[in-house]
Amino acid sequence: MKRKHVLRIAILLCLCGLLLLAGAYGYLYLSPSPTPVADAVPANRDQLARQIPNAVLLWSRDGWVTASGLSPWKPVRITRGENPRWSPDGRRFVFTRGHDVYLMSRHLGKSRRILGPVVTEYATGAYWTPDGRAVVAISRRNPRQVILLTLDSGERSIIHDEGQPPFKGYRLSQGADLRFDRRYLLTFTADAGHRSMIIDLVARSYITNELMRRGDCGPSWSPDGRFIVVTRRNRLSPTRPIYAARFDPQQRVLSPSRYLIGRGRCHRPRVSSDSRWVLYVLSGNIYCWPVKQKVEKPRNGIQLTFDGKSTDPALYVFRNRNPEAFR
Repeated sequence: MKRKHVLRIAILLCLCGLLLLAGAYGYLYLSPSPTPVADAVPANRDQLARQIPNAVLLWSRDGWVTASGLSPWKPVRITRGENPRWSPDGRRFVFTRGHDVYLMSRHLGKSRRILGPVVTEYATGAYWTPDGRAVVAISRRNPRQVILLTLDSGERSIIHDEGQPPFKGYRLSQGADLRFDRRYLLTFTADAGHRSMIIDLVARSYITNELMRRGDCGPSWSPDGRFIVVTRRNRLSPTRPIYAARFDPQQRVLSPSRYLIGRGRCHRPRVSSDSRWVLYVLSGNIYCWPVKQKVEKPRNGIQLTFDGKSTDPALYVFRNRNPEAFR
């Protein structure tokens, strides 16, 4: 009886082994393999460089404006400063040092101070008008006022004053981004519990959506004006992903904010010059994500920097070769 019992157990074990081998065979040889596609999401910086080889990233690292092409990747310190932003034509960029705004050409010649003092905390600084003829900033002396500087003439003007009715007198602290013939101003205030908003400078009114009113911060407009990215600020969660909202200038309507990308405490989102990529900062490193790629669960994009000291990304995608200073 004992021998029969042992024999039965041995037969059962052999059958189980055969079943496991068959399962492994089916998994390895019968399951379909992933098929690569032309517009697959890049997995790393080198793959991203192959998709957009003619691109230059400006950012701030440890108090220095730093730059590198994606291919080859050769970070170079340019000058002391923060908050760099490319002009719409890619011929020059602005940055801040202290609370002053400076201008430098892409040839990396001598910089010159053009405006100050302005609000520079929280990656604010100066913003380009879409035509590249002027820069916009929040006045540090009176953060209820937004200043526009015309570069050719040096003329300064106040294009918005929160202290004047019918506005509510918010102190602005992030964002001075103009779009659509300089009619719409994207900005943010820490007053009234934090809120991001578009200000219609013609109709003299606010345009926002539910989540932006509830505390979304760090708003940034895509260069083509089609959408806005913000950091989803939720007081009940340590996670702060990046959300996006579309804007219709004719209807004066801002869509609900939808989840775009980001896992962890993401902040300082910006959009590349071609409006195809969202860049953001997480734990002192810069990440990049394709706008058209939807996500089903929280994840991060392509990590571009690894030093834990990087912030304020500005990616310009050139039509042809990168400028000589960045090759």
